[in-house]
Parts: sequence; C-alpha cells; structure tokens
Amino acid sequence: MGKMRIDSKDLIYLVFGMILCASGYTFFLVPAKISTGGIAGISMVLHHIFKTPFGLLLIILNVPLLLISVKIFGTLFVIRTLFSIFFIGILSDIFNLYFKILIFHGNPLLSTLYGGVILGIGLGLIFKGKGSTGGSDIIGRLMERYTSISLGTSIFILDSIVIAMAGLIFKNYELILYSYLSLYLSSKMIDLVLEGQDYAKGVLIFTNNPEEISKIIIEKMKRGVSGFNGKGMYSGGDKTILYCVVSRREISILNKIIEEIDKDAFVVVSNVYEVMGKGFPRR
Repeated sequence: MGKMRIDSKDLIYLVFGMILCASGYTFFLVPAKISTGGIAGISMVLHHIFKTPFGLLLIILNVPLLLISVKIFGTLFVIRTLFSIFFIGILSDIFNLYFKILIFHGNPLLSTLYGGVILGIGLGLIFKGKGSTGGSDIIGRLMERYTSISLGTSIFILDSIVIAMAGLIFKNYELILYSYLSLYLSSKMIDLVLEGQDYAKGVLIFTNNPEEISKIIIEKMKRGVSGFNGKGMYSGGDKTILYCVVSRREISILNKIIEEIDKDAFVVVSNVYEVMGKGFPRR
C-alpha cells in the first residue's frame, strides 16, 4: 500500500476540481434535472422527490460502496475517494444554501452545456490529483472484477440505467437526451484536462525522395527530421521512412512541400499532445 499522503500539487488539483464539480451540479445540472448517471444521478432524482439536500445524499449513497470496496481497492483509494465525495457534497449544499442567486433556471440546453463542461473539467482535475469520485466508477470496477464486462462498458450501462430512470420518473423524454449530451461533454472535458489539447502534429512520410524532402524541411521549415530504414512489403524494396514533428499551423506547408516533390508519397499525420525538445514550448 502506498503512502497515505497527498502532495501540494495534487491537493490543488483536488480542491479546484471539487469546487468546479460542486458548481456544475448546484448551479446547472441538479436544478435542471439533468442526470449525469451513477450515484450523483440517483442523488439528483431523490433530491427532487424528497427535497433532501443533494450533497448529503451524494455522501450517504457512496459510503456503503466505499466500505464494500476497501478490501478490493485498498485503504488509500477509499480515503482519497471519501475526501473528494465528502467535500463535493458539502460544497454543493453550501452553494445551494448561500449562493442561490447563481443557480441557473433558464434554457435546459444551456444548463446541459455549461454544467457538462464545468463538471468535466472538475472531474478531470480530481483524476489528475489522483482522486476518485466513487459512484458508478466503483460499481464498474466491481463488475469488471467479477464479470467479463469491461470497465468502460460497465460504467456506460450503469449510467444509462440511471439516466433512463431519471427521464421516466420525471416523465420527460428530453431530459434523457440532455443527460446523454451532458455525459458526452463531461467525458470529453475529462480527456482534455488529462491529456491536453493536441498542439503539434507527428508526420510519417513514405517517399522515394527522402533526401530532397528532408533537406527542404530542415532548411525552409527549420524542423528536424529523422530517417528510419524500412522495407515496402508490397514492392519488396528498401525505403527510408521520414518522421518529423511540426506545429498545427505548419502542417499545410509541409503537405505542400511533399506534394511538390513526390505526388505519390504516402503521408500519415497524427496528433501530438506533448513535445520536449528544441522548437516546442513545454506545456
């Protein structure tokens, strides 16, 4: 078991993540009855039915799952998850009590968009701080452990059931559609926070003129190029495969250079999320 300690950088991620999660729930998603699936979605439904504080329900419903998962996932995972859930729940109820003026009661589409984005950024920061928010994540891990269903599929099934249940209880089909949109947005924002936005392109160039193309890239674009020995399995001939990294705005220039020299060149372009080296700033 690792050290039960949270360093200062992780703590900053966790704190800001919890504030954003609580804001997304309190100011946009919960008032509009937009379910995000999982325990949060169930808490939202119960909140509207019984008028019980959303944050309190979020904490109460997660505790049994965490107690069950101690032996399976370890004490450190449970403590970090409890930390996140407890403060998201407390902050949600504090925001709802003292900042009612900020609660949005307008167009549900705007609630979906802003709530999904804010929640996704918050969750991404929590995950980046090595935290967890429990809920369907824990149930999904348990399902993955004891069944042949993958974690991603498990979580999707659980979230879908909760989202459909919320739509049926509130007798509003549109809420199901809004909920899936919010779920999609939050997942994309989580990926963006964890992986970052691509700011460069990695380019593989299969050409019969590697020397000429690499020379122009080095001289005109001031970018480095690496050559790898390869073999064309169709032609059976030896080839030099070029690889270089350029910024997004330079990709059109590079394509034009390649096309002018070798129209039959085969080019593969991929997104690059991190580059460490001359000519590219660190994130």
